[in-house]
Amino acid sequence: MGLHQPDIGEIVGEALVAVETLARALRVEDARLEPTLEAIIMSAVAIHPAARDAGVILLVRGRLTPQAVTGRAPHDLDLRQQETGEGPCVEAARTQQVIIIEDTRDDARWPRFCAAAQAYGVGSMLCVPLWSGERRLGALSLYASKPNSFSERDVRLIELFAALAALALAEAQQAEQLRTAITSRDLIGQAKGILMERFQMDSEAAFGTLVRISQDLNLKLAAIARHLTETGELPGVGRPPGGPPADASAH
Repeated sequence: MGLHQPDIGEIVGEALVAVETLARALRVEDARLEPTLEAIIMSAVAIHPAARDAGVILLVRGRLTPQAVTGRAPHDLDLRQQETGEGPCVEAARTQQVIIIEDTRDDARWPRFCAAAQAYGVGSMLCVPLWSGERRLGALSLYASKPNSFSERDVRLIELFAALAALALAEAQQAEQLRTAITSRDLIGQAKGILMERFQMDSEAAFGTLVRISQDLNLKLAAIARHLTETGELPGVGRPPGGPPADASAH
């Protein structure tokens, strides 16, 4: 093996350390989304010594949105990319390809972004897509102070890291959606009970009242239910001293 050939044992060893580090870090209780995101960015920085900061942008309702960062540079630069719709992190998330800025001083693809990155002391960047199955989740980005901080071996290692992070992230998102659905169901059930008791209506009529107010006010059904359970009043209707609200009179 030549002097400049990477040692396969060393590469495998680094990969195993990466897997173990991420597996331990992502053992988040109840698969909570925010702690999972925090574990991903903190572990990403820890696993690559040249990386000063990290950030994650996710596809939220069809829009790429900054979600978690370790420092000021990724926070401001991710917001800038969200506003302009262009930049290496956005490109990695859209195309599901690894994007490397080897030197922010002479990368011609995003000159304005690179100028802003230089102002924050960023010399190079590595942006890796996050995906699970057929789902595009977003991108993980590493920020280094010096140019040319990410070797080919680094890229392979971070790609492995990102693949495992995406699995944990997808699980956390599904768990979060399930918790939200259960909470919404419980709130709606409580709100129906309030209407049924207060106005002597049946379950179907109470649900219909909530749906109609939700449509009239263009608010989610769960938001209407939460308002009623927390305040005792229906949004836009209030709590009349007696008798059903106008929207419930037909029931």
